[in-house]
Amino acid sequence: MPLRMDGQLGRGTEACSAAPDRSVTTYMRRMERAQAGRSGNGEVMVRREGRRWGAIPAKVRWGGQLRAARKTVAKERGWLKDDPQGWSSALSSSLTTLGDLLAEKLDRPAEALPFIQEAVTLRRDRAETDEHPHCRIELAQSLSTLGELQAQLGRPAEGLPAVEEAVDICRPLTETDLARYRSDLAECLGTLAGLLTALDRPAAAQAARDEALALEGEPEGLVAFYRGLAEADPDRRRPTLAAALDYYASWLKRHDRRTEALPLLEEAVALRRGSAEADADPLRRIALARSLCLLGELLGLLDRPADGLPYIEEGIALRRDLTAADADPRRGIALALFLRALVRLLVQLDRPAEALPFARESVGLWRRVAESDAADRRFRGGLALSLHILGELLAKLDRPAEALPFVQEAVDLHRACTVLLGRHALADALCLLAEVLAALDRPAEAQAARDEATALGETEPDAS
Repeated sequence: MPLRMDGQLGRGTEACSAAPDRSVTTYMRRMERAQAGRSGNGEVMVRREGRRWGAIPAKVRWGGQLRAARKTVAKERGWLKDDPQGWSSALSSSLTTLGDLLAEKLDRPAEALPFIQEAVTLRRDRAETDEHPHCRIELAQSLSTLGELQAQLGRPAEGLPAVEEAVDICRPLTETDLARYRSDLAECLGTLAGLLTALDRPAAAQAARDEALALEGEPEGLVAFYRGLAEADPDRRRPTLAAALDYYASWLKRHDRRTEALPLLEEAVALRRGSAEADADPLRRIALARSLCLLGELLGLLDRPADGLPYIEEGIALRRDLTAADADPRRGIALALFLRALVRLLVQLDRPAEALPFARESVGLWRRVAESDAADRRFRGGLALSLHILGELLAKLDRPAEALPFVQEAVDLHRACTVLLGRHALADALCLLAEVLAALDRPAEAQAARDEATALGETEPDAS
């Protein structure tokens, strides 16, 4: 039974790297909003068709949301006493919402300040016990907001340490995965530039502003920017240059310029090796493992799977050590993605039997993650894709009876995650189920699965 290489096996490690852009000018826009669009007494200026300019008091426009936010905070503070671990994250988010309403919508930064300070405290405590990057990014966002509020209150010197800490939190994360975290670093750098300007430190403010603008710009320009910094300060800036090279290479690959991406990833791997050897920080090894896997995947796409295989195997070895030392199931996601890339290369090399144990291991990792948080559909989606790959391999090896339960579970999960994975993925899963059922001499069931897949294709929305 042929293995469809254009299906789930083709999904690489970059599927989780995309992140929405946020403007570096957030700080300046917020400061401008504190002055513009309001009358002298804090009222929002509006204009209705056929009428002259009038004013709606902000407390009327936003009062309902403010009361609801206060009630939510009060309730969650009570629940936090009974279950600190379970309600810390929710309360910090509610405090942030309340602070934003007071500061941005009602122009009352002094009242917002204690709520944001409380959010910082909660998020700092959580980041100390949970090293997941999401926790650190949330802390950085709260620290940056705290610095902005201090500046709005005329105390930029008090706000500066918080924003500097926010930048320090974001920077090592961008050195590992620039595509995911660059917008967070850019926003914090924009806030830092605003505070440094207020403190009459124009050179430092310009440096922060330049880096933030580079992060928002084109990938090629970002590489050039960090290459210049790395030449001036190799020890500190080479990891960031490597991250920029990874980011640019991924952009080139998405734009069908794979050959141009190859030397960039080779340079990134060389830089990452030097950083990992010189620094025992686990983030350095995480970054090296990611660059190795990106390089191995690219070589596979360039029809050089034998050349790519050693890089992915080395990346998996690094990731396996890091995953084994961490009890958090989510830490296994990267390893599961690397294993998927390894399976793809082994299939390209016509070695499906060797790929089988790695496909099983990937399923086990995704199952552990999905069971740890049943409410998160992304984890069930990852499990569905890994089950599909395992089923394809077993079918390829003429073991349809073993494949059937995995393929059936994959179909069930695809049904539950259709919004996330799309109807095309469900149709692929149904086609595989039809092939397995046909191999087991169950033609009626196979035809039913095939008919459903065909119907899904006919109802797929037109992409144009």
